Amino acid sequence: MVVFDIDGTIKNDQYPSSENFLDIINKLKSENCFVTIATGRMSLSAKQNSVFIPNAPIITYQGAKILDYSKLNELKTISLNKNFIEDIIDTIKFYELKTMIQYDDKILCDSDDYWLRDYAIRNEVDFVYDENYENAKLNNPLRIVAVGDPSKIYDIENVLAEKFSDDVYITRSLPHFCEILNHEADKSYSIEWICNYLKIKPNQVLTFGDSYNDIKMLQNIGYGVAVKNAVPELKEVSDDILKINGAEGIYHYLNELLN
Repeated sequence: MVVFDIDGTIKNDQYPSSENFLDIINKLKSENCFVTIATGRMSLSAKQNSVFIPNAPIITYQGAKILDYSKLNELKTISLNKNFIEDIIDTIKFYELKTMIQYDDKILCDSDDYWLRDYAIRNEVDFVYDENYENAKLNNPLRIVAVGDPSKIYDIENVLAEKFSDDVYITRSLPHFCEILNHEADKSYSIEWICNYLKIKPNQVLTFGDSYNDIKMLQNIGYGVAVKNAVPELKEVSDDILKINGAEGIYHYLNELLN
């Protein structure tokens, strides 16, 4: 099985996907190889931006959701314990960052913020104003996201990691996002679940990624490849690093393997 991150890996504004990349995906499928995506995007957004049609379950919300691609039927959900919500929100507010709490089809926020509302529109989910997060605290969310200045995001990531230790998984997909999830809601855990579902071994998996949220995936699953534009921290744990940017680099790498 080959697993691709989306943003910064197969989807990059500077290096758009090519016909060569789609051809190699079809070639992999013809060789009875599973191909899929593992992304931090919300589920509908992931499907709309997947570039190719996967033939295996897809991973969204950094690993909190595993779904059938065609109809987005839920196969596995790993929610964050609602008992953590209040403490996490208080920490985020101390750093004067925006907060959004994400569920399947909606985002709950305690301010009618234009950027957060626009984010909900772009992801085609409902934006719900929730004063003091009273409604949010009633249910287990998929993810809590702090949004703001990258320097503050870096600080709060370290504070939350120290405060909650092994209770939650904290990562960044973008410099201005700090994402808090269930400690098992990471891409590597979900890939292992899919391997079991498809009856294949994790060491038979090839993964491609570019950012902090791909570290566990490349580090823990099969053979991990960092794209050329990947963050240094990912390159340090990868088994290989591409020499050409964008999906074209992935095409050349896979084409050489297949030949």
